[in-house]
Amino acid sequence: MDELRKGVCIRIAGNTGLPCLLALREKGYRLRLDYYRLGGPEVASPHYRLDYQAECDGGRFSATTPEELLGLVAMWEVRGDDWRLKPDEGTIDDELHAASRTFDRGGNELLE
Repeated sequence: MDELRKGVCIRIAGNTGLPCLLALREKGYRLRLDYYRLGGPEVASPHYRLDYQAECDGGRFSATTPEELLGLVAMWEVRGDDWRLKPDEGTIDDELHAASRTFDRGGNELLE
């Protein structure tokens, strides 16, 4: 992708959800948001769980945040209908844990 530049750093934050939804719409996905009430009618101030959904060409995706939704779509677009983990692919998790770093509250790496 020519648009990608060295030095870009994006983390999920309050300003990433809408761009994720816009990216999905630009990719041709139809979007929907449903609310699921947590607790029965006796609850005076109920909480709700959000369920973001995207659909395109028979594919349906569902997640609790726009960022998660875009991630699921991206995973499927790369891996296709056979997206599930294959027996020889589990080692990436071990590799990431082995190479992981630990930081303190100030962002300083802790050398152990």
